[in-house]
Parts: sequence; structure tokens; C-alpha cells
Amino acid sequence: MKKLAMSALFLTLFFGSAVAHNGALSLYTDIGLGSCRADILPFGQDTINMYYVRDAGVDLGNAVEFRLEASITDALILGTEWNTSITVTLGDVLGGISLTASQCMGANESVIYIGAIFMMYTGFNVGEVFTVMVKEDPNAQPPGIYITECAPGNPLVSVLGGTFVFNGSCNTGVKETSWGAIKELYR
Repeated sequence: MKKLAMSALFLTLFFGSAVAHNGALSLYTDIGLGSCRADILPFGQDTINMYYVRDAGVDLGNAVEFRLEASITDALILGTEWNTSITVTLGDVLGGISLTASQCMGANESVIYIGAIFMMYTGFNVGEVFTVMVKEDPNAQPPGIYITECAPGNPLVSVLGGTFVFNGSCNTGVKETSWGAIKELYR
């Protein structure tokens, strides 16, 4: 029910966008969709929810390929929980992961829930700034962040990434694979 409510909120947020993009993997926490940051105390935990926001892009299809990178070693990935449609997982979140479903996920849907990533901050500095970013998968050829299209043969489609800032400024910069790039599209 919570995932359905968050998806409905996504539709509201992205409905009036002036500039379309060709799809994006987006990261959000349980705090809410209106915030690009979270404050985590030492040894505190949070959940990052990952979605595919289609916009002008293709349907998600049956696979997603990406990796996550934290900007400091004090940010730990404790575990994951994927969409119930995902049946095969190859690799790991830090080194590069492929998630595959037995059927197309999110056909004709604007927002598709991919899964949850559980984070913990182990540092002692309360004001420490760190980010968790969707990065290019180094094992993909050519390197990139991909989904498979709902089409015969499931061709790969490259998508934007995302960045979530913990204990820091919302100014994450504007890069092709950053949350700043996604926010810049809607200004």
C-alpha cells in the first residue's frame, strides 16, 4: 500500500514537467518525495527506495542493470529487497547488479517500483556529508545504466541515474548520472 501511495505521489510530482527525459532510475527515502536529503545520526539507518520514472522513455521491460556507490566508506549498504516480480539477481549492488523479471514490469506505467536498499551511517561525525549514487555498471558493454525495453528481444536502453544526499546540501551538481540532472529537467 505504501509503494502504491508513493507511486501516486510520483505521478503528481512529474505530471506537469516542461522538459521530458528518456527515463531515469530515481532514489528516494521513506522521509518523503519532496526532499533530496536525509539526516542520519551515527549508526542510524534509512531505506532508499528505487523507482524507474519513465516520462518520455520506454517501458521498463524485464531487467535493470546498474550499481550504487557511496561517497564515503562510513555509508554501508546493509541489504536489499526487490520488487516481487524480480526473479533473478546477478552480481551485487556495489559491483554491478542485473535484476530480471519473468515478465515485463510496468508496461504503460509512468512509475515502477524496483526495490529498496537499506543504508546505515557508521561514522561519528553528525554533520558528515555523503551521497549514494546510481552509477554506470562497469561490467556492462558498453558501460552504462540500463533497462530492457518491453519489445521483442528486449533491447537495452540507457537511462539517467540518481543521487541521494545524506546529512548534506541539496546542491549535488548537475551531471548526466546525478539527481541534480533530473531536478534540472523540471526547473
